[in-house]
Formats: sequence, structure tokens, C-alpha cells
Amino acid sequence: MADDLLEYYRHLLDKHWVLRESACVCWIGDATKPSAARHFGIDLVGPSPQTLLEAAEEADSAGEHAPGILVLDEFLDGWALSVEPRGAQGIRPEVMRGLSARGTAFAVRFGPRPEFALYRQGVRVTHVQQQTGRWGAAPHELDEQMKGLPCVEGSPEDTWPEAALALGERVTGVRLDIDRLGGELDRYTILRRLPVDPVPLALREHPVAREPEFAAILADPAAHRRTIAVLAARQAVTDTGLGGPEVAAALRSLTTMVSRPKAGNGRLDAAALRAGLRTLIPGLDGDRALAVKVLIAALDPDDGVASGEATRLGWRIHSGGQDGEVRWTILRTCARTP
Repeated sequence: MADDLLEYYRHLLDKHWVLRESACVCWIGDATKPSAARHFGIDLVGPSPQTLLEAAEEADSAGEHAPGILVLDEFLDGWALSVEPRGAQGIRPEVMRGLSARGTAFAVRFGPRPEFALYRQGVRVTHVQQQTGRWGAAPHELDEQMKGLPCVEGSPEDTWPEAALALGERVTGVRLDIDRLGGELDRYTILRRLPVDPVPLALREHPVAREPEFAAILADPAAHRRTIAVLAARQAVTDTGLGGPEVAAALRSLTTMVSRPKAGNGRLDAAALRAGLRTLIPGLDGDRALAVKVLIAALDPDDGVASGEATRLGWRIHSGGQDGEVRWTILRTCARTP
């Protein structure tokens, strides 16, 4: 059975040889062509009819920094198929999260670094690279479906492409049609690609990133500047064991600034609290003095200034643990995100 499947996709790749060089193919569940296209970039133009070969030839002549080209097909059972003849946007975490938000997305990338990835409900389930290995929330979930298919890490590179496409059919139940890929498909031009995540996916998959406050920050950093400042203040106090009535009062005031952002009293009190905190600094040194400065910064009435300065200072505190380091990394990078 595996041999027949491999032979089918070997024939498909012989017919559509442009895929072998540097293409990216993605099965997208519960999607239409327009909805799938929207997840590939900020600005797209299309659709317009074009064959896969025409798209590849245009991409080859356009140069490395030209807008991306994407062709899309749609199946009757709710799946869409994207093919980038010269690109790899479809396997980027920033793109795959959106493509899989309502179900499943499975992508295969050819070229010098063959790889495939399965995402479900916006979460990376498994990602396998031929050269370097696998990772994800459940890196071995596809072991049963991969049986007989030479697309595990370390498999021969010359058999990887057909094996990875065969795995895509097993995972999705959708067979790529040789004739359909040879016809005219809907072509889109990606004028602006999705920006790179300010926080790497490895950190987004960390348990800290699933804590409600951190999840909200990661989803929309610009809308949570005040929360970033408050969490920085709390983390600084936790990391250093800083205490005392002035510290407790500052934390209470910061909580008020988040829960009632338009209330004037919390921000008026902040000026007096900041003055009181400054008197503590001469008696402290090292991380504890830095923690006080983080509190002072977090109490700034300007949300952007508060988050930026509090995380800049807090970044220098020795957290004393991996979770603390992850929290500071998320807070600092989100504070700097436009």
C-alpha cells in the first residue's frame, strides 16, 4: 500500500518537476481559497488564472526579494490546497497558526531543507526536518501514519518529497490530482508577508505563554502595555524578594491602573508612590535596587513608557529560574513590538 502511494507521488513529482526544487505545498482544512489566501500576507492581489509552471517561471525571473506568488485550489470536502512554487510562507508558524485556526493544516516544504509540519487549532502538533529532527506539542503523533514512508528525520533526501506528500494524503485524506495541478489555478500575489513573531514560537509553546495574562499580551501586545508594566513589576518583586509597605502600595496602585485604566486616583497616587520608592534606592544594591527602579518605571502614567522602561530595567535582573527568564523575554519583546 505504501509502495503504491509512493509511486503515485513519484509520478506526480516527475510530471510537475518544478515542485522538487523549492516549493511549499499546504493542505488547509475547513477553508476556501479566499479565506486561505488571507492568512498568507497583509496585502494580496488576486485571484487571476495561472498554471503552476507559469507561476514558477515568473518567480524564477522575478528575483529573491520580489512579491511572493501563491496558487490555490479547492476541494469539495472543505479542503483547500496552496502551492508556492518558489517560497515557504506556508510552513511559517505565523502563517500556519492562521491556516489551522479552524481545523487542521499540513505543509510540506521541498528544497535544501526538506520538512513538514502539522498544525491543529492554531497549535503546532509536530514539525519534522529531514536534517535536524522533530519537535512540537506531540512530535510522535504521526508515527503510525508515517509507517512505510521514508520521511522521518535522517531518511534519504531523494525519497523524502514523495514520502512527505504521501503522508499529507494519509493525514488529510485528500489526494493531490496530477491533472488539476497541470491546469489553471487561482494565483495570488503576496505584496506584504506576515511579520515575524516578536516572540519565537519555541517560547509561545512554553507553559508560561498559556497563562491567561501572558496569552493576552502575546495576542495583542500594543493593547496590553499597562499589563506588561504590571507583570514586569510583579516579576521584579518575585525575583528579588523585595518587600515592605511602599512596595505593597505600589503593586496595589498598579493593579488599579489595569482594572480601572481611566480612573484618575490611581495615577495621581502614583506620583507620590514613585517619590517614596526613590528614597529606598540608596539603601539597596544589585537586583533589589533594580527591582525598585522597575516599580518606579511601571508607575509612569504613560502606558508605553511604563512598559518599555520597566522591561528594559527588569531584563537585567537575575531571574533565578527558566520560567522567570521566559517571562522576561516575553514581556521585553512584547513591550518593544510596535
